[in-house]
Amino acid sequence: MVSNGRTVAFLWNGTRIEARQGDSVAAALWRAGITTLARSRKVHRPLGYSGAYPTGVLARVNGRPNVRLDQTCVEDGLAVEMQNTWPSPRFDLLKLAQAVPAKFVYGGFEHGAWMPKAGLAYRLAERAMANLAGVARPADAAAEPRLVPGERMAVDCLVVGGGPAGIAEANRRAGHGETVALVTRGESLARFASAAGTAIEPLDPKVRLFTGMELFGVYREGALMVAAPHDNRRGAVVFDPRTAVLATGRRSIPPLVPGSHLPGVLDAHAAFQLTAVHGVMPGRRVAVVGTGAEKALADRLAALGVTVVHRGPVEELVEIRGRRRVSAIRAGTEIGCDAVIHAGPWRIDPSLGFQASGEGMFQVLARPLPARMSVAGAAALGDERIHARKHLHPGTLICPCMDVTAGELYCHIDAGETDPEVLKRLTSCGMGPCQGFPCWEHMLALLAARIDTEPEAFARPTHRPPRRAITVAQAAGLASLVEPDR
Repeated sequence: MVSNGRTVAFLWNGTRIEARQGDSVAAALWRAGITTLARSRKVHRPLGYSGAYPTGVLARVNGRPNVRLDQTCVEDGLAVEMQNTWPSPRFDLLKLAQAVPAKFVYGGFEHGAWMPKAGLAYRLAERAMANLAGVARPADAAAEPRLVPGERMAVDCLVVGGGPAGIAEANRRAGHGETVALVTRGESLARFASAAGTAIEPLDPKVRLFTGMELFGVYREGALMVAAPHDNRRGAVVFDPRTAVLATGRRSIPPLVPGSHLPGVLDAHAAFQLTAVHGVMPGRRVAVVGTGAEKALADRLAALGVTVVHRGPVEELVEIRGRRRVSAIRAGTEIGCDAVIHAGPWRIDPSLGFQASGEGMFQVLARPLPARMSVAGAAALGDERIHARKHLHPGTLICPCMDVTAGELYCHIDAGETDPEVLKRLTSCGMGPCQGFPCWEHMLALLAARIDTEPEAFARPTHRPPRRAITVAQAAGLASLVEPDR
């Protein structure tokens, strides 16, 4: 959404912030020089808007926790607070957890041998752990509706993804006389392609369009698919598609190096969203790395007014430095910069396809997609290889949401545990808001490099729905629309 020039004001941790109408809260805070928007679960490291890790943009908005600031538009009087802090965002004593030796929090505080097992001591310790993790404060009663009515609709074809490939497929199906619905998480179609300067064909008006909505669940081998809007005041939608097309594209995976979690590390989608849509510079001095697209990305950013001080292959990147934000990178030599934008390796989020085809109990395995489902566009191109060194720095974060480091995974791998599902359960890697993407991509790459094999040799951990957030009120609104399997 492009700003119309009108100024609005909202509160960030009690401080008044001026923004342009049409800004997302994340973009408005970035424009104001505020890049740390959240804290990691265990060690309370600074996290920010990255495009890769949802935890970095989760905050409390008007009394409602876990709202994505990159999907929330600014409004006059909006009250936004950082989560996972104590006693307050302005004076957060929990940051002292960064001084705790890394091995003390492997597996989470609650996995320690000193954790009480039962009785009052256990209940008190559990409450303390919940407070440390920032999950003990529920929504204000007035902030959450009790029920938001949903909708159910049957279509000949459901297209998931609003990029050029999704638009083309929806238009083709509609042209053949099919009833078509298209679901996209963006508030407008083809945001990334438009920002990159690509011409976009208009959507056939016969296609029913659902914007600002995330398809989070595929059930009954694709015969039932459910989407929830980002706006909690809107109801979820159940689709009964005769066929479905996944045109979800690919995302750039953060570099597997120390510091990749720091505020200022952005994927190409997030960088274009800031610059082309909101007119916010990602940094004063920007480094661009990738797997071949870095030159084109850097040229496009430069045309938008960004100062690019480095462009190069992601394989040459050794470290991203900084404490509260990016301050430099090491790629052959040290290069001062305050933002790093990555364009590759490009990977497909496999969760929807896995949900449609997965079979099994403890270890769910992905099978070929059901006949009713197909893949189109960049999502059909496959995955690029993640560059992983055999010996990563043990402090390299593999899952920033849950504070899982390379060192923690090495402890289990070197002891003989190489099952990704077990590694996930031992460390909680990928069990946060990211739901395994991109964290499991990094975990599998690290595991394969450590034992000298290929990532494809391992079965993925299980991708279960919901893939993204749905509120209790939105779920309650589906009770009369969906019959449970028996």
